[in-house]
Amino acid sequence: MRAYLEALWANRYTTALVAVLVLAAGIVAFKALPRSVFPNVNFPRISVLVSDGYLPVHVMLVRVTEPLEQAAKGVPNVTLVRSTTSNGLSKIHVFFNSAITPNDAYLLLEARLGQVALPPGAHMSVRLMMPSIYPFAEYALVSQTRTSSAMMPTYAFTVKPRLLDVPGVYTVASIGRGWPQVHVDLSLRRLISHHLGLARVVALLRAHQGPYFGGVAADFHDSFLLTAAGRPASVAALARLPVPLGGARGAVVPLSALARVSVGPPPRVRGSAVAHHAHSLLIEVAAQASANVEGVARGVAGAIASLRKGLPHGMRLVRDYDLSRLIAASLRDVWMALFLGTVITFAVLLAFLRRFDTALATLIVVPLSLAGTFVILHILHLGLNIMTLGGITAAIGALVDHAIVVIEQATHSHAPGTMAERRSRALRAAGEVLPMMTFATLTSALVFVPLILLTGTIGILFRQMAIALVTALVVSQAVALSVTPLLATYLAGRGRLPPKAWRPARRARVAYARVLRRGLKRPMVGVFASLAILACAYGIFRMLPTAFLPAWDEGVIAVPFRTAVGSSASQTLAIGRGLVAIAARDPAVATASVVVGQSLGNPRATPNKGDLVITLKPQAQTVPTMRVLGARFRAAYPSLSMLKLHQLLVTQLGNLSGAHSPLDVEVFGHSATALAVYAGRLKARLAASHRFANVSFPTSSAGPEIALTPRTRAQLRGLTPPLLGEQILAGYWGVPAGYLLHGAQILPIAVSTSPAGGITGRLDPRLFVHAPHGPYAPLAAFARARMRRSVPVITHQNLVPFADIEIRPHRAMGLSQAAAVARSLIAKTPLPHGITARIAGYYKEQAKSFAQMEITLVFALLVLLVLVGYQLRTQRAALAVLVATALSTLGSLAALWLRGIPLDSTSFLGLLLVFAIAVNNGILIFGQARHYRSPPGRIEVELAARRRLRPILMTMAADVLGFLPLAVGVGHGTDLLKPLATAVMGGLVLALGASLFIGPMLYVAFSRRPRP
Repeated sequence: MRAYLEALWANRYTTALVAVLVLAAGIVAFKALPRSVFPNVNFPRISVLVSDGYLPVHVMLVRVTEPLEQAAKGVPNVTLVRSTTSNGLSKIHVFFNSAITPNDAYLLLEARLGQVALPPGAHMSVRLMMPSIYPFAEYALVSQTRTSSAMMPTYAFTVKPRLLDVPGVYTVASIGRGWPQVHVDLSLRRLISHHLGLARVVALLRAHQGPYFGGVAADFHDSFLLTAAGRPASVAALARLPVPLGGARGAVVPLSALARVSVGPPPRVRGSAVAHHAHSLLIEVAAQASANVEGVARGVAGAIASLRKGLPHGMRLVRDYDLSRLIAASLRDVWMALFLGTVITFAVLLAFLRRFDTALATLIVVPLSLAGTFVILHILHLGLNIMTLGGITAAIGALVDHAIVVIEQATHSHAPGTMAERRSRALRAAGEVLPMMTFATLTSALVFVPLILLTGTIGILFRQMAIALVTALVVSQAVALSVTPLLATYLAGRGRLPPKAWRPARRARVAYARVLRRGLKRPMVGVFASLAILACAYGIFRMLPTAFLPAWDEGVIAVPFRTAVGSSASQTLAIGRGLVAIAARDPAVATASVVVGQSLGNPRATPNKGDLVITLKPQAQTVPTMRVLGARFRAAYPSLSMLKLHQLLVTQLGNLSGAHSPLDVEVFGHSATALAVYAGRLKARLAASHRFANVSFPTSSAGPEIALTPRTRAQLRGLTPPLLGEQILAGYWGVPAGYLLHGAQILPIAVSTSPAGGITGRLDPRLFVHAPHGPYAPLAAFARARMRRSVPVITHQNLVPFADIEIRPHRAMGLSQAAAVARSLIAKTPLPHGITARIAGYYKEQAKSFAQMEITLVFALLVLLVLVGYQLRTQRAALAVLVATALSTLGSLAALWLRGIPLDSTSFLGLLLVFAIAVNNGILIFGQARHYRSPPGRIEVELAARRRLRPILMTMAADVLGFLPLAVGVGHGTDLLKPLATAVMGGLVLALGASLFIGPMLYVAFSRRPRP
């Protein structure tokens, strides 16, 4: 080591140049790193969506859902297949294990599903679940006079191409009523007078959807493509289309003589609304997976600003929400906490070292280590998000620890001598501590390696945090081996007079030595104290409420709601507009919008479903605003069958992971009727216990259904169910009969026979149908009707029907406690034969993550025991260090309990970080003791502890106070790291006393007493 340090000093200018180059490369990498809230990683889940108009639910189940379920279940490494079947819609969620990469699973599943024969009109989309599939920004084309259908050409030919030109934009999608279409409203009276049927008119229109290929003709040197029967060029040409009447005379009439031909909006199956505007067309913008969302958002904002200048009169572009502002604010808050923590650390070092240059030199390694970390993150194709910044912030304490120990060791001696002699002593002193620090850093890095191997949602989220933390530790150790010794040697050569010792500090050292000496003479006190501390830690652990992830104030609220079964999209949109108006009147709300017939993450939903997105003003508090708005919404619309308020990113995280509520009770059985009965009974028992904040059983329904069966005489006249269905479709909806081209715009043609105006629960007397061999007659004369008020949505899990009861615990109740209460209530409810129930939801992921974290903590302690034993060359010292380190658990748990913070996954990470930092104290003490004698005795341990008192106090004070801005919370962006910082501060405070007192006492207690 001495030869290495002398060579390093000889090449100090080259080393300084390398440090400058690394700093410059770090700045470049920092600017190039993509920024987002969560890591853009693939979740082990694939979503399959199949839509087929309004095909009945049982037809969708037999022809679509069940074949796809069977195919998906046969894909290797698939663990769970969950499906939901509704009218014209099948949603299948496929979960797979960690034995296969998400991209391979996606390709295998898509290939297997492609072999399934679907109905001709079915459209299937397969999506690998990752954060980038959700839009980061939503804008709206709004107008007081133009409908959303009328604004579609402006969106499709002006707005969308411009936004897709922005680098990093992945998709641009619209939410509105849809494209305009050509309505051909046939007059039933005229059809009867001309003896025409619907089928003949539809066939005629479809026959004019050419041009049809007629061959190729050659004439001299030219070649001509022959086509026949081109489609009408305009709506007016379509109205002039001749319709043959048949008969011997061969008379024809124009289509306008039989029908009213016009252009208008399609039937409303989807809709959107924005506060303060009569009509709106929402525009969702999603970024590519590896894009810098902040940069993409700036490009989109610039494109929107340029588009606003050229919009048609009466049309405007407004912003609904932009999550890039949340990303920027969150990252800014974390950087601010990091800066404040660095300033506090500098103040602590200045108070201890009492030399400005020494304290400043100690902090110089921080930007250099950060620069090296940014370079490696860029090489690994990672980005800046809450997780990676949390890992870097957590490693700041270790970065400063390395510099503190090396510089304090090198500059501790104030013996007189020449500059060369002082520098030689500094190099020798640094050489004594560097091997210990290097081994301690590698030990800390190995402690965090298991976090990279975690599975499930928590592993996906925290893997990048662990990578960033380990990277920062390794880079900081490289700086400690290269730049820090040079700084220490330079400072030692300046030859300043030693600062005058503080009397309180001298008295503290004397008091510590006196207490330590007494403790070492009675080492069993340390054993009993350790047992008492571990017992208290276990007691607090049992009392602490638990949570999956920390509460986070996003400032964006998602409000899914559901109207009565059978409500039309227009009725649901009217209620959604009312909810938007209520939200817009709140002074904390900036913008509010609603979509109907579509939900967050799903492009299709039943007409009675809607979603609000509410953006709050910067200074507003999300949770109190959610309570106020929820009370107002329920008071204004008490008839809503479902109304929930969530934060937007939490909802998206639930959609990505597949868990949508804190606690679910999944009920399985073979009979849907028995499932509904038992689930309703169990829901009533859970609600009657009054142990939970809310218990709901969302019995999803595809809506009411009227089944029409042709009568016997109608069938004798040739009126088959398909013919009857086509005529009913024309009466209530419109039969598709091709399309027209209007420039680049495609206008579908829909043929209808009656302006029925909607279904009211009975057959409309104005709707007439006819058989091929009979006259027109009212529908009731040809068909029998049977109405079902509610057709249930069919849900399967691993091919078995199941129902889901959602439970929301009270704020003071943790998920583990709520699950225990729900489990006891389920046990008291009699189970019918063939019915089973189990607990799921966020709790399932929490239980899995907690089990993995507990294994990680035990593994970390065992790794520390082995590695510290190798370094100190005695298992007695390693065991003493291990126990003293484990005692810090009480401090972490007590800090969480005093602050009312639940125990979650980030708290476990804080415990692991405490272990990694606190173990260095024991290594420093017993490593110094080995310099006196090997194996060290009681006197050597006492001398080493007194010698290391000052650097240990400096490192612990710097670490504890450095985490203070994160623990207090600087803005909303640090909410996710607040439990981690609280656990670290509490653990390090107790670890200080355990390292300085209990660790040495345990070593003496474990040692054999020498014979007199």
